Amino acid sequence: MQNQKEMCLDLPVLDRKSVNSIAWAKNMWAVLEESLNKTFLYWCQIVLKIGENEDVIKEWADVFIKAYEETSYELLTDMERVQGDVLSKFEKLLQEFEQLCQTLQVNMPVLGDKTQRLSLLQEQEQLIKYIDKYKNLIQVRRTELDKLRKKQSDLCLCLGIQPRILKDDPLPSCEEVAKFQDYIEKLETEKFNRLEKFCLIKEELLKITRELNIEPSSLFEKEVFSPDNTTFLVTDENMIKLDTLREMLIKEQKDVRAEIARSRIKVNEYWTLLDVDQIEREYFEQNYSGNSVDVLQALRTEIKRCKDLRRANIKVFVDKQRCELEKLWDRCHRSQTTETECTFLQADCYTEDLLERYDIEVTKWRKYYEENKELLTLLEKHKRMWNKMVQLDETTAGPNRYNNRGGQLLKEEKERNKLAKQIPQIENTLNSMADNYKRQHNDSFTTYGMTVSKYLANLHDEKENARKQKLSARKLQREQHISPLKSAVNLFPQTSTPSSSTKRKFTTPETDKVKKKVLSEGKNNKISKTATNTITMSDRSKRLSVERKKRIDKIRRLSSKKEKAKINRHESSSTDYGEFQIDLTNRTDSRSTLIPSEMAPSTPFRTFLYGIPTILITSPRTPRDKTPTNLKLG
Repeated sequence: MQNQKEMCLDLPVLDRKSVNSIAWAKNMWAVLEESLNKTFLYWCQIVLKIGENEDVIKEWADVFIKAYEETSYELLTDMERVQGDVLSKFEKLLQEFEQLCQTLQVNMPVLGDKTQRLSLLQEQEQLIKYIDKYKNLIQVRRTELDKLRKKQSDLCLCLGIQPRILKDDPLPSCEEVAKFQDYIEKLETEKFNRLEKFCLIKEELLKITRELNIEPSSLFEKEVFSPDNTTFLVTDENMIKLDTLREMLIKEQKDVRAEIARSRIKVNEYWTLLDVDQIEREYFEQNYSGNSVDVLQALRTEIKRCKDLRRANIKVFVDKQRCELEKLWDRCHRSQTTETECTFLQADCYTEDLLERYDIEVTKWRKYYEENKELLTLLEKHKRMWNKMVQLDETTAGPNRYNNRGGQLLKEEKERNKLAKQIPQIENTLNSMADNYKRQHNDSFTTYGMTVSKYLANLHDEKENARKQKLSARKLQREQHISPLKSAVNLFPQTSTPSSSTKRKFTTPETDKVKKKVLSEGKNNKISKTATNTITMSDRSKRLSVERKKRIDKIRRLSSKKEKAKINRHESSSTDYGEFQIDLTNRTDSRSTLIPSEMAPSTPFRTFLYGIPTILITSPRTPRDKTPTNLKLG
């Protein structure tokens, strides 16, 4: 009783105006006030009717007040218990909401509005809404993370790497999730690139295996060549193995190709040595074409068969290899010392070792020729051009060099000028290539035992020596012609009588005979020349057209200019004058009209006929006579 009274006394004094604005509180207060007023008044009325003394009434009043206070206390206790339950639930909700905010790594929002005071139940309802919202957000976030983890797990399994650990409580922030998504995208890109590389390498390897006609043997190779590309994991280890397999197959392919190429060459050589029928060759090539391992094995078998046949006829093959080696030496410009150095060439004992040494030597010189083919070919070209130039020089120095040979003189001059330009260029190229060879091999390139520079210098020296020998021969010939001249001058001294004098000339029987002989030869030559010219002119006038005459006149002018230029050059040189003198001696269209006794003292000696000094008179020729009738017009 005392506690209840104390509790009631401890209750704060509140202003009733605070609840006047609340309808249910106002109605409740009106009901309670009216009920308490009626109850109190009615209770007082009953007490008054009973009429007890004041002590008894005071006791009854205490009972009434105690009952009222107990009832009020129970009512307040119930409401406090309800309030405690609400607060307890609210605290739990707050704790849950705080945990959700920590899981999402976000700050806890403020419940309600600062300008509006909410009740506990209103705040509880708002808090429950936040909790449901955050729970849904967490569920969505975790679902996304599970998908990302699953994708990462598959990618890491395919790539053979360890997955990243993504914590679940608290959940990663938006920035962390974005970074994780970027990481997964990089893994996808890496996987795609590796798969693309794998597909390209696989296609390449399939081509190689089809070419080599081989099957996968190891478990890894079977995984690589499996029709389903998804079964192959593009891990770091598998990619390294794949690159190794690719390098191994490419090397095997190159080795097989190279060995097949060598084997085919070897087989053809053996077939040539064995004189194998062409039909048999074609049959073998048709059945064993390509670069597979089966073809290589067939070629090896064929080589072994040919070797056995060659061993049975070893002498024939040794002789053939000797001929082949000699041809190669000639093509490689080897000197005679090369043959003397190879002492095995002289061996008469035909053995397999001898044939093998021949094979090695032939292979060596074939390789040498292929490596220096350009230089050797250029040397052969220079040799042909040099011989052509020497031939043209000999033609130029010939006795009939001034005869018009249907424009051949002009053609030879053009070719001579062309060779004079090209040969120095080729020689410079040869010297440059020889220097490059020396830098690369630390040894000089030789042609027939001489260096290129020495070889070219010897050619020029030989040409110069030949020219000097010809000049010496011409000088000796000119001296031989000068000696009869001096003898003739001493035998027939010149007279002082002018050629126009009317006095009788005294002659001797010898001079009369010589004069008659010269006059008769000159007369016959003149008649023959006149007749020939007459026939030629009549035939030509019948055949040539106006256009052809114009072209002939043009060629005459060109020929006349070139002959005048050459004559001027020859007259300026004493050695060339000897050639001119010999040429005039051999001409048939010249004749002598005077004998020494009839010449005036001032008449110069120009040439010799039969050792007698005479004046050379050429028969008159019309301009048309300069061009032969058989001239080819371009």
